[in-house]
Amino acid sequence: MSHFRHKHVLRLLGVCLDTDPPLLVLELMEAGDLLSYLRESRSLQPADPHALRLQDLLAMCEDVARGCRYLEELHFVHRDLACRNCLVSARDRENRVVKIGDFGLARDIYKNDYYRKEGEGLLPVRWMAPESLVDGVFTSQSDVWAFGVLMWEITSLGQQPYPARNNLEVLHYVRAGGRLPKPLNCPPTLHQLMLRCWSPADARPSFKICLESIVVLRGHIEDAVLSPVHAGHYLARRGKLILNLYLRALSLCMERGISANPWNVN
Repeated sequence: MSHFRHKHVLRLLGVCLDTDPPLLVLELMEAGDLLSYLRESRSLQPADPHALRLQDLLAMCEDVARGCRYLEELHFVHRDLACRNCLVSARDRENRVVKIGDFGLARDIYKNDYYRKEGEGLLPVRWMAPESLVDGVFTSQSDVWAFGVLMWEITSLGQQPYPARNNLEVLHYVRAGGRLPKPLNCPPTLHQLMLRCWSPADARPSFKICLESIVVLRGHIEDAVLSPVHAGHYLARRGKLILNLYLRALSLCMERGISANPWNVN
């Protein structure tokens, strides 16, 4: 990490070995991680100077794509590309720069985003390509898959991917060909790029092509106020999950010959 020199990759300034555990000294990113930044923006009114607009979301995608292209040119595979692992320099758009960070630093903070597969360490299954899930293969192409999920996170203002499924269900869903739907504030062209990122490994675009596609899109699309992400948008998905859990509980009762209402639902 210390040899990286790029505007969109977090810079390691030093290491302190006099402490236990050792400490890393990183450049200051005042607005924190990108995932928290996106989620906090949901409550801002359009008139707020820090409220996000469509071009802001595309600019964030472009920033990360530039950092990813640099890592791709160095033949460096990140393995855990996600909004939680990107950092934001400032809240005002004139000084805001998104940088790729982490390289293993965020797993204690966002534990629910990881799944421990038998015999392996914690895995970010919601961001992993099928070949990584099945065979444990990580390449620049699997990073491209994760970048597609990251763009989905950005345009959904930080929603967790596959929100109605647990981590094990996501693993089976992705292996079976399941894909994420277009977020509310996502331009159709950008969702098409996401779908290309979720193609079979040999059909995915390089980060160079991803970057070029985003730059072209930014130049041809008008800026717009984002549609508000209402609480009901997320509660509806949560309600679907609760219904599925209830139906499973009811099915289990029937299998075991139990006639009682499992959750006392009338």
